[in-house]
Amino acid sequence: MSHAAPRRTEQTEIERKYDVHESAAVPDLVGVGGPDLAVATVERDDAVELAATYWDTVDHTLLGARTTLRRREGGGDAGWHLKLPPSAGTAGRREVHWPLGGPDETVPDALRRLVEARLRGRPVHPVLRLGTTRTVTRLLDDSGRALAEVADDVVRASNPDSASFRTWREWEVELAPGVDGAEGERLLDAVADRLEAAGASVSSSKSKLARGLGAEPAGAVGPAAGPSAASSAGDGSGGAASSTPSTAPGPTAPPKKKSAAAFVTSTVAGLRDELLAVDAAVRDDEPGAVHRLRSTARRLRAVLTVWDGVLDPGLAGAVVAGAAHVGHVSRAARDTEVTRGRVATRASSAPTGFVAVQATGRLEARLGERLAEATGDVRRLLDSRAWFDLLDDVDALVAAPATGPHAADRAAELSATRLRAERKRATKAVRAALASADASGGASADASSGAGAGAGADDVSSDLRHARTAVRRLRQALEADRARSGSGRRQARRAEAVQDALGEHRDALATVRTIREVAGVAHRSGEDSFGYGVLATLEVARAREARRRFERAARRL
Repeated sequence: MSHAAPRRTEQTEIERKYDVHESAAVPDLVGVGGPDLAVATVERDDAVELAATYWDTVDHTLLGARTTLRRREGGGDAGWHLKLPPSAGTAGRREVHWPLGGPDETVPDALRRLVEARLRGRPVHPVLRLGTTRTVTRLLDDSGRALAEVADDVVRASNPDSASFRTWREWEVELAPGVDGAEGERLLDAVADRLEAAGASVSSSKSKLARGLGAEPAGAVGPAAGPSAASSAGDGSGGAASSTPSTAPGPTAPPKKKSAAAFVTSTVAGLRDELLAVDAAVRDDEPGAVHRLRSTARRLRAVLTVWDGVLDPGLAGAVVAGAAHVGHVSRAARDTEVTRGRVATRASSAPTGFVAVQATGRLEARLGERLAEATGDVRRLLDSRAWFDLLDDVDALVAAPATGPHAADRAAELSATRLRAERKRATKAVRAALASADASGGASADASSGAGAGAGADDVSSDLRHARTAVRRLRQALEADRARSGSGRRQARRAEAVQDALGEHRDALATVRTIREVAGVAHRSGEDSFGYGVLATLEVARAREARRRFERAARRL
């Protein structure tokens, strides 16, 4: 008898939390709401007992990142729950569930890998046990559709490390799946008015975990606050917190608002948050995740290189070196993904019957092997000390005082100077590439196909590579500065056009090399290699067209 493998499920949780006295009663909520969402009836369930164990590191790394990981028994959603902070621009938290498993089960890998960029190899253990008596009141519209639910919780918390015990009562209002946006917020506001009239106040606690650990007062009822404060309360809500408590230095005075230090620190912090997000995406095999990883590492290097001398020099140098290592390791996986896609596209566009199934099958097998090996390298990187050290260094860089000689410079003035230098560097590299291409007469495009290898082909490839690198850094610097200045969009687009053309040229020639390699194996095996020649010819044509696009775009740069 076969058994289905456990499946991870996800939902977005939008809730508000309230402190309430032990003698208060949940008020009648019929009629709450407006013309779009109105509560017509309520259904109150019998009380249920919940038992939850929260897991974290010794120094509460996940709590510091406003993330909670728990194993809950009882109720309708028993299982493992991972609650993550809202992403930028979103209102609700991402809540990930995993089946319960046995009582001695440790944290499932499927959940741990989503927060490994926070944990960085550190072990987790039970840090808090909660017993909750929960009574749920479900709010329904006139058609019987669930709009929200109010959970009346009497909570008992015990800390296995300190043997402390705390108890409190709270109400949680959570929107039902599919109820969100402005309508959902208006409903939450209306419910809040009714609850506060019954004696509730916006929760003084950001999470049950923090309150149970004693990080916040358990008995106090916090002062009333606006809806946004209530919405940000809850296990793991309130926006992404990106520092890791065990590694980041203590708080320092923030840099002046319009200083270079403030601009670069903010930019690096945003890229750090993207690294944390893309870590989980790569571990989950999300499409395009390796490209995001490599691109973010490059952007981090570009910002710290272009605005050199602003942040702590030692930490900045370590981050640049670590980001370069990430780019090097992830290159093979990204390049193989691109080649695989190009081969499939060329095969589908070739005349019918020109490319045998045997040829595409052999290419797919070779590229699949190469991708598996390269992807394995990336996964090993994400579990390595080098990766965790990079994340630690970026955390430290963001938190540390900006001690570079240009830290106090005005951001606008320093950026103008640095961007001028980047434009000159990119223009010089592009002109050198154009001159080499003109002198070679296109030897580069033909060389990799075997149709016209001639003197100067390697020089042209080197010049094109240097031009692509310089233009990419210029574009990344312009895009980073645009977040501050609001300008530079046209220049960034022109740089991107040059970069795209050079990237297309490089990818086409790399694909030709792979086709020729596999064609050689097929020929030695006695197979017909005509189809490989068709694919290579199509790719050479793409390389030549890309070079022409580069020449046009370069002259506009």
